[in-house]
Amino acid sequence: MLSIKGDNNNCDMMKNLILVFGFLFASSAIVTAQAECAAIEPPNGLNKLAAFSIFQSNFKNKDYPLALEYGRWILCTKPETIEGFPGFELSRQLDRFTTIYQEFAKEQTDPSIKATYLDSALMVFDIKLELYADDQEQVYKTHQQKGRFYLENNSIVADAVTKAYEEFQLMFDLDSEKTTTTARGYYVENLIRNYINKKETAKAQEIINEASKYATGGLVEKLNEFQKDLFETPEDVIAYYQPILEQEPKNVEALKALEGAYEDQDNQTELTSVRRKLHEIQPTYESAKALAETEKSNARYAEAIKLYKEALKMAKTKTEKKQTNLNIADGYINQGDIKTADKFVDAAIKIDPNYGRAYIAKATIYNTAITNCIADRKLEAKDRMVYWLVIDYLNMAKSKDPSVANTVNSQLGSYQAVTPTGEDKFLRLGNLKDGQKVKIDGSVAPCYAWINKTTTVR
Repeated sequence: MLSIKGDNNNCDMMKNLILVFGFLFASSAIVTAQAECAAIEPPNGLNKLAAFSIFQSNFKNKDYPLALEYGRWILCTKPETIEGFPGFELSRQLDRFTTIYQEFAKEQTDPSIKATYLDSALMVFDIKLELYADDQEQVYKTHQQKGRFYLENNSIVADAVTKAYEEFQLMFDLDSEKTTTTARGYYVENLIRNYINKKETAKAQEIINEASKYATGGLVEKLNEFQKDLFETPEDVIAYYQPILEQEPKNVEALKALEGAYEDQDNQTELTSVRRKLHEIQPTYESAKALAETEKSNARYAEAIKLYKEALKMAKTKTEKKQTNLNIADGYINQGDIKTADKFVDAAIKIDPNYGRAYIAKATIYNTAITNCIADRKLEAKDRMVYWLVIDYLNMAKSKDPSVANTVNSQLGSYQAVTPTGEDKFLRLGNLKDGQKVKIDGSVAPCYAWINKTTTVR
C-alpha cells in the first residue's frame, strides 16, 4: 500500500481501492463509474473550481495521493465544463488519472496491488473510449495511449504485448495514413512484425499493401524487407497473388509481385505474359525495358527493338537514354543489321562521349562487318586492316572509361593476332608503313563502304 500520513488519508485510500475494485467488475466503464460515484462531490465542502485547482496543483507537483483525493469527483462525474475555468478539458484530466494510477503502481511491491492500480488506469482508457466514441481523433489517441501503456507494463499485465498490437491495429483501422507516418513507422513496423511472427501472412500483407501508399524514406526499405520475409519461395508469392489477380486483372501490385516470382523461377512464358499486362496497364520506361529484355532473352529481337524504342521515348535521364540506345543497337546486331546498329551506338556516344561500353559495341560491329564480308570467301590481307579499326575502338573504350579495361584487355590479344603481318603490309597492301593513315571504306572492299573510318597502320 501507499504510505500516506493521517487516518483520514488512509480512510480515503481505502475508499479509493473500493472504487478501483468496483470498476473492475462492471460491464460498462461509464455505468460502473456512475454507480460507484453517484454521491461523490468535491471534498471538504469545496466548490468545483477550488477542488479542481487543488487537484491540478498537486498533479503538477507530483503529489498524486492528494491529486486523487481532490480530483476523484472529476473521474466520477466527468464534467464537460467547470464554471470559472474556461480552459477545462475533460479528456486531458482523464489522461491525468491514467498517469496517477500508473505512478501509484510504480510504488507498490505487492504484484496484486500493482496490477490493481494498472487495471484502474485501463478502466480510465475505456471510459474515454465510451465518452468520445463519436470523436475519431480522441478515439485514435486513446488507442495509441492504451497500446503504449500495455508495452510499458508488459511485465505485469497479462498478454500485454498481444493487447498492445490489438490497439495498434485499431489505430491502423481508424487512420492508416496517420499510423504509417507517426513515429517514423513505429506502429506499422510492430504490427507487421507481429503478424509475420504469428504466421498470419495475409494480415501482414494487408498492412504492407496499405502502408506502402504512405511510407517514405527508411520505412519504404523496411516494408520491402518485410515483404521479402513474408514469402519464403516464389511459389508462396504466386499462391498469394494469383487469386488476387484473377479477381482484379488490373491490380498492378499483384502483377509486379508475380513478375518478381516468375523471374526467380526463370519462367519465361509467365514472365512475358505478366510484363505485357503491366505494360498495357501502366506503360513506363521500366515496364517497356523489362518487357524488351524478356523478348530479347527469348531471341525475339524485332519485338525487343520495338519495346526498347518505346522505352527510349520515355527515358528521362542521360543514363537511361544512352543505355537504351545501346540496347537497341544490340538488338540490330543480333538481327544482322549492323549498319543501323552503328547509328544507335553513335547516338549513345553523343549522349556520353566517355561511355566505354559503346566503344566496345563499335568494335563488335566492325568485327561483325569482317565476318559478313568474308562469308563466301577467305580472309585476305585487306580484310585484316579492319582489325586495326576494331583495336582503335577497344583502346578508346578503356582510355575513356577505365571500368571496362578488363573486358577490353581480354579481347585485344585475339584481334592483334589477326592484323596484317609485315609481309602483308609490304607485299599485299602496297608497302604500308607503321603510323600511316588508311581509310576503311569501299576502296578496301565494297562491303566496307558504309564504315568510312580512318585507322593507323601498326
